[in-house]
Amino acid sequence: MSPVPRITGRSSSHFTRLVRVFAQELDVACEFVPVYDLASLDARDYAGNPALKLPVLTKDGATVFGAENICRVLAESAPAQRRIVWPEDARDLQARNAQELVWHAMQAQVQLGFGTQVAQLPADSIYFVKAAAGLRNALQWLDERLLPVIATLPPRDLSMLEASLFCLVEHLAFRVTVPLAPYRHLAAFAREFGKRASARSTAYLFDVPPDG
Repeated sequence: MSPVPRITGRSSSHFTRLVRVFAQELDVACEFVPVYDLASLDARDYAGNPALKLPVLTKDGATVFGAENICRVLAESAPAQRRIVWPEDARDLQARNAQELVWHAMQAQVQLGFGTQVAQLPADSIYFVKAAAGLRNALQWLDERLLPVIATLPPRDLSMLEASLFCLVEHLAFRVTVPLAPYRHLAAFAREFGKRASARSTAYLFDVPPDG
């Protein structure tokens, strides 16, 4: 028998959570291996990813880099076919824009979180000020258009847009970079998606090494 696929990532990462949500939704059993030191410059600590980024899927002796890439491989491995709406399945231009802004906002959160909280760099640098402004603008755009955008999606069991948006919105509350309070439609959406078993079982946590 082939070994169980392994997801290497962080319990506190929205990109890692997206992959874990997909694995749960698709009934693909995976082992989870946390990475404790994000300051490491050794690719071996990132399951061989030369970009030193997470998550990484190890499956059948091969490695797969990047959240969306991994989600597609998991879908190919699913024991039963599910109706998944991928970004290219969206025919509405606003839905395509929404996915682009979700990816942008997720990356901006990484930029802000790692730069100001982990690396302790000055938050008043224009690099972070602009990132925060762009993040707020993206969230406002998404909040104002969320309901009609979701309504354009085809019948589905799961969509990349909704799953990634959920991981983003919950991460805003978990690792605060900009206040979530102004975005009531996004918050309501996250509460509803959060009722799924896949969401409940992948809640954000800070990974603590076994030796404390």
